[in-house]
Amino acid sequence: MRIIILTHDNDRHYYFCNQIIENKNNVVGVITGGKQINKTITKREKFYKLIKSNELLNFFKNRFLNLCFKKYGKAFDKEKEVAENHFFNGAEKHFFQNYNHLLITKVKPQHRSINDPYYVSLIQEQKPDIIIVMGTCLIGKEIIESAKHVINLHTGLSPYYRGGATNAWPIVEEDSNMFGVTVHEMSLGIDAGNIIFTNQPEINKNDNYGTINCKCIQLGTKKVIESIKNIEKNSLHSIKQWTSGKLFFNKDWNNYVAYQYFKKKKRVILQSLKNIEKQSLPKICLINNGIKCDV
Repeated sequence: MRIIILTHDNDRHYYFCNQIIENKNNVVGVITGGKQINKTITKREKFYKLIKSNELLNFFKNRFLNLCFKKYGKAFDKEKEVAENHFFNGAEKHFFQNYNHLLITKVKPQHRSINDPYYVSLIQEQKPDIIIVMGTCLIGKEIIESAKHVINLHTGLSPYYRGGATNAWPIVEEDSNMFGVTVHEMSLGIDAGNIIFTNQPEINKNDNYGTINCKCIQLGTKKVIESIKNIEKNSLHSIKQWTSGKLFFNKDWNNYVAYQYFKKKKRVILQSLKNIEKQSLPKICLINNGIKCDV
């Protein structure tokens, strides 16, 4: 089985690569910078596009909120940075010291995204059996059709929470115990493919979005490796998502939402711990190799 990894270029992404490479000796290539979407339109074109899509009001609303609640946005980013330094510090250095020979390329500014024909061609040249994805932009049809198995790690509990920052949104939504990670087959929708595994991390009173998300990356990486082993044994199973859940786009997050996050964080975390202690958990389904397990 020939494996290619598509990911971005922070320590958490290199941790993901390192773990897969060290557990599977058939990784033939890695492409990084996959989250990057390079601008191909002018500011004037963007302005007209906002008018046409009736998004101009929301654009200025977000600009205003980001300005008014700037310190909360910075604090949110710092919290995430501190957690990732604790969990994954040194992962990038380890990758380049040991696995630099596997790096095919990094997405370059002259190309719009990893879906550019240039990268599709590089991927197809490797003739992969499995493509593993974490932290990229939305993957297009050409890449999805480039391997028999295309699997994504989503740091959120699908189908309940899909999109971006989906271990932070449960705090903002005051939706206790809805933190988790999903390993699913890729589709053209956002985190909408058939689910292979879901899992939830153990939490404590000192946790925050950053630490919860890092725990989910560790759990999810293990489940990706397990999924690869199941493919090799011809025993991989998945299940169609049974509800559409909540979907969050990057544009939905602004500094005012970060303010709401900090306002509610402690209360939601403590409520989640109380629910665990009392065994009063929300009725959700976790997935183990395509099989539903009610919680």
